[in-house]
Amino acid sequence: MKHKILIGSIISTLLASILYTSNMRRVENAQLKIVGPTTSKVKKSKKKVKEPKVNSIGYSNHVKAKSGSNKQLVKMIKKVMGLDDSYQVAVQDLNNSSRYAVVSNTAKAHDAKDVMKLFLLIALYEQEQKGKIGSKTAIKIKKADKAKGDGMFQVNMAYGVAYLREAMLKNNKTASNALIRKIGIKSIESVAKIMGADQTTIAKRFTGDAYGKTTANDLAKTMIGLYQGRVLNRQYASKVLSALAKSKERIKMVKGINGGVYATGDDDFATAIVQGKGNYCIAVWSSNNKNFNKLAKNVNTWFDKKHK
Repeated sequence: MKHKILIGSIISTLLASILYTSNMRRVENAQLKIVGPTTSKVKKSKKKVKEPKVNSIGYSNHVKAKSGSNKQLVKMIKKVMGLDDSYQVAVQDLNNSSRYAVVSNTAKAHDAKDVMKLFLLIALYEQEQKGKIGSKTAIKIKKADKAKGDGMFQVNMAYGVAYLREAMLKNNKTASNALIRKIGIKSIESVAKIMGADQTTIAKRFTGDAYGKTTANDLAKTMIGLYQGRVLNRQYASKVLSALAKSKERIKMVKGINGGVYATGDDDFATAIVQGKGNYCIAVWSSNNKNFNKLAKNVNTWFDKKHK
């Protein structure tokens, strides 16, 4: 009995050894297939990832301050203007050239409307200063000048320059068109360049959604140029500033600000010279003007504190 059990054990061991050896040979002879990059495909997304449009919405990482800008002013401007809109802000102390802030998240010139009359007004007084236009100068209204729905001016009738200027300051498009034609686009843009507004262009006529293009920095340079007597002497520069101060209603940006305020603008652009405890210039453009007044008041408070 014991011999039978021993023989059975030997036979079982031998069969197991044969089966193991056979399996090992099969594994050694098997081929392992590797799927490499050339045989595998990655499904590409059809959607393209686009960078945010800086000119439509402002992002914190796109906001830039000009070298030398006052850090306190920069911080305050960023806090007020926020991150929801594109904007350009320029602030300059008129008594201290090193105290300024130029902050923006878009550098290009943008469409402008009513604020463009500033360049037209300066060019008009520059012509008077040179003696090319006088108090007796009359301009005949042409059909191309006439704005739709305007009942104030008649085609083929001549009007005095002073009357046209006052109408232009009240945003009359016909008067503006007649003055642009009289002075000439090249002359107006040349004056703008001398003032430092090198990104500014003006339309042939004040119609449609834009009367030209400019930047907040160009507006600031222009207002500073007036204050410093660039292009216009003191007499004529004072006439421009007085015309701005006599506007029928203060623009939204400077409402509630005390002192001598000389301002112009609309819902897109606004600029002003403020003379109080401190004399300064401010100019702003934004895709949303909701913060214009808050910005101007904060800047005014900042300058007041600096001059206590």
